[in-house]
Amino acid sequence: MLSSMRDREAGFTLIELMVTVAVISILAAIALPSFFGESRKARASAEVQPMFNDLRVRLEQFMQENGVYPPTIGEDTLYPPVQPPPVWDLTVNALPATWQAIRVRTSGIDQLWCSYTWATGRANDNTNRGGVAAGSFVAVPPTGFGFAAPATDWYYLLAKCDMDGTNDGTVATFSWYFTSSVDATIRRLNEGK
Repeated sequence: MLSSMRDREAGFTLIELMVTVAVISILAAIALPSFFGESRKARASAEVQPMFNDLRVRLEQFMQENGVYPPTIGEDTLYPPVQPPPVWDLTVNALPATWQAIRVRTSGIDQLWCSYTWATGRANDNTNRGGVAAGSFVAVPPTGFGFAAPATDWYYLLAKCDMDGTNDGTVATFSWYFTSSVDATIRRLNEGK
């Protein structure tokens, strides 16, 4: 009888093990999505910032040399032309002619996770402004960046990212990044999606 009590006291019961596994599972279910969401945000930001910086320099250089910004590509023409699944390898895919025309150099980046475009326009002319740039940033949920043409010639840069691999083609299922000649701050919409 004494030996059977000792055996029972030597280990954990099945209930104790099941409770421990359940607690660990709950903690993992809470922590892992947050971790992966932050990882996606960091990956997108690490790509978007240098790409926007390079594009901004090239657009300004084109303006200095030609007196106008290059023609608009627009929100309907992104590069890479399809959302990268998950990456677009720049070593085997040449830059499009519109990018080559402004001498874009992808500094230190061999693969893209996001697609990029730019729009340009004359002072007070909203003609080339796309839906994501023009959409409301204060709406719930936000539908864009609220960009309006300023009193000077302008451009904006837009990045469209599918960082989580789930999208239905609507604005809300992508991460969007935006900057312009008016405000160099990189603004974010649905970051991490």
